[in-house]
Amino acid sequence: MVSLGLLVIRVVVGSIFVVHGYAKAFGGAGKGAQVTPETEKVLGKGFTEAMEQGGIANVAGFMGHLQVPNPKAAAWALTVTELGGGLALILGWKTRPAAAALAFSQGVTIQKVHLPNGLIADGGYELNAALTAAAAGLALAGPGALALD
Repeated sequence: MVSLGLLVIRVVVGSIFVVHGYAKAFGGAGKGAQVTPETEKVLGKGFTEAMEQGGIANVAGFMGHLQVPNPKAAAWALTVTELGGGLALILGWKTRPAAAALAFSQGVTIQKVHLPNGLIADGGYELNAALTAAAAGLALAGPGALALD
C-alpha cells in the first residue's frame, strides 16, 4: 500500500509540475488563444493565462524583474526542472534527484515571489508549500516499488 500511495503522490505532483513547465517551455504571446476549450475546461483559465505569459523569454524577463542572476539561464533551469522533473516523478525515474530539484525550486519561488503575500492569500504560498513538502517527501522516501527506479 505504501508504494501505491507514493505512486498517487508522484503522479499528481508530477502532473502539476509538468503543466507549469509546459507553459514555460511552449507558451508565449498568442499561445493562450491556441488552448482548446476542452483543455481549458480540464486545466482551467489559469492554464490559458500561463500559456499566454509563458515562454522562456517571458520567464527570463520575470526572473530579471526579481533580480535573479543570469535570468535566461535560470528560466531554462526552472523550465527543465519543472517539465523534466515532473515527468521523472510520474515515471518514477531518477525520483530522488528530480524531487530534490523540484523542492528546491519551490523553496526559491516561495522566497522570491510568494512569501510577502502570506500563506493563504491571492498570490500566497500555500500551493508552493504543499508542492515543496510533497517533493521533499519523495526525495526522502523514494518512488516506491511501482516505479522505473
